[in-house]
Amino acid sequence: MRRVVWALLIVSAAVGLAMLMRFNHGNVAVLWPPYRVDVSANLAVLILIAAFAALHWLLVALSGAWRLPTRVREYRERRRRESALVSLRDGVLALFEGRFGRAERLAQSALVDTSLAGAASLVAARAAHRMRQAERRDRWLDSARDEPGAWHAQLITSAELALEDQRPEDALAAIETLRAGGPRHLHALRLSLRAQELAQDWSGLLQTLAELEKRDAMPEPAIRGSKIRAYRALFAAPHDDAGELQKRYASLSTSDLAIDEVVEAAARAFVRIGRPEQAARAIERALDARYAERLVGLYAQLDQVPARERLGNAERWRTLHGDDAALLSALGRLCAVEGLWGKAEEFLLLAEHANPGPSAHLALARLYDAMGRTEEANRRFRLAASGVGWGDPGAVPLVDQVPEETAAR
Repeated sequence: MRRVVWALLIVSAAVGLAMLMRFNHGNVAVLWPPYRVDVSANLAVLILIAAFAALHWLLVALSGAWRLPTRVREYRERRRRESALVSLRDGVLALFEGRFGRAERLAQSALVDTSLAGAASLVAARAAHRMRQAERRDRWLDSARDEPGAWHAQLITSAELALEDQRPEDALAAIETLRAGGPRHLHALRLSLRAQELAQDWSGLLQTLAELEKRDAMPEPAIRGSKIRAYRALFAAPHDDAGELQKRYASLSTSDLAIDEVVEAAARAFVRIGRPEQAARAIERALDARYAERLVGLYAQLDQVPARERLGNAERWRTLHGDDAALLSALGRLCAVEGLWGKAEEFLLLAEHANPGPSAHLALARLYDAMGRTEEANRRFRLAASGVGWGDPGAVPLVDQVPEETAAR
């Protein structure tokens, strides 16, 4: 359609010019003594137009000839850049394919374009690292540091490669340099988390976890697992006095206290320094809010705390949380400590009924042994050693099954 429009415009212009020249009867005289040239006005106009066109094309040709070296140089530069881009692309693909030697060679070929030197150096550094060529890797990283725009990428790459080599101090140094030069982004925080765990910097790890949790940048199970490892290590570390341990426990947030393993680690730390009453308070606070089987078992083992006090709390938790096997077993143990043999047997039989297995047999065997019922104790010991649960097909029939009224209760 465009060609048709241009053709119509040209034809219209030619027709208009022909009609205009038809009514133009003037002459143009050119005097050049001793010569005189007379031409019609129409021919003079055509000569001027032709002369202008010839001059224009002559100037264009001269300009093209003048710019020819520049154009050749630009063409070669464009070809060199295209070749460098192809080399960098193929180098990245070779790195992903696991062809690390080829990736390093192609990345080196891409260095002819200075704008790609930073990216090419980082690709070559990763390839050299995969080939366990530490010297070449460090040389590539150093060259990438001086390239414009590659500084952040060089620090992140240095941190990642240091973590792969189990060098958390070097990784943390790179991340700290990155933090000093700008805001902390999520990938740097994740790298910092891994480095702090390798370096066993548990306090720093908890601070990083808090920031990641605030940004919702990690799955909840991963955050929970990291907190458990950190607090177990912190509470397992030697403490000079109870005040230091109490201060650490008081610094726990509500979300930290909702993790059973964290409360357990704090309670065991209190027991180690001879403060079982504080361990009991920590466990009671947790069990009043929720039921936790591992805390119930630990609470029953705090023999330094009066058994009657623990028994009252366990009865209250039974009312709150129902008949759980671990809670019933703890009640049986506490009743045995208080010398309430009948109640102890009743609770342990209920616990066995709720969760049959060797541990239930062992608890009953110890109770019967303390009560002097040697034959029944030996039978239970044999069942615990054989790993037979109550109600299993290979179980030996027992005389002391759970009474009907007890089971109904």
